[in-house]
Amino acid sequence: MESLPAGRGLEVATAIALGVVSLVTALGVLQASIWNGDAARFGRDSADARDQGVSVAVVAQLKARADLGAMYEAERLARLQDEALAAGEQIRAIELEADISNTLGTIYVDGATDLFAEWRAAGFPADGNPAASPEYLVQGQGEADALSLTSQRLGALGKQLTARAEIFGQASLVHALALFLFGVAGINRLRTTRYVTLAMGAATFLFGLFLMSTAY
Repeated sequence: MESLPAGRGLEVATAIALGVVSLVTALGVLQASIWNGDAARFGRDSADARDQGVSVAVVAQLKARADLGAMYEAERLARLQDEALAAGEQIRAIELEADISNTLGTIYVDGATDLFAEWRAAGFPADGNPAASPEYLVQGQGEADALSLTSQRLGALGKQLTARAEIFGQASLVHALALFLFGVAGINRLRTTRYVTLAMGAATFLFGLFLMSTAY
């Protein structure tokens, strides 16, 4: 026995369901597009920060080598100055003092003169070169490390947004199926068939919403 024709109430329910699913699908596609755009921007910023970090790290290493060599050169001159003072060669000692100042002036690290004076006062211990100290390394490598961390963080954010956009894309496909089912229900005039397709469409729509919720 054939089912009775669908009533006016079912037609209204079907139309409402089509409108709701269409709206949610459109919003999901829009959000996925926004996330993809943000992910692409984060990816570019991450690459820029990584490249800049590499450049800064290379420059910092070159500066570190130059500073280390300058400190050892200043140590050599200071020892010669001590020998000149011990021999009473005041003019030679003054000349060496100027050489020491000029050498320390080439060092990039802040407060090089004071750091060298402390190292000299301690008797120039082998492990006391200021240009090899942890503080110096932090000062020289800090910017490069910060850029590297920024690049990693931006890259991670980009991947997260890409993953969210992919989930919303999958949910949009599910909602497209729900739209198809609701469309079938809308053109079907048999009550039982419309109930079945409406139920299937509702279940599919809810599954799509569940997929969207997993993106957060």
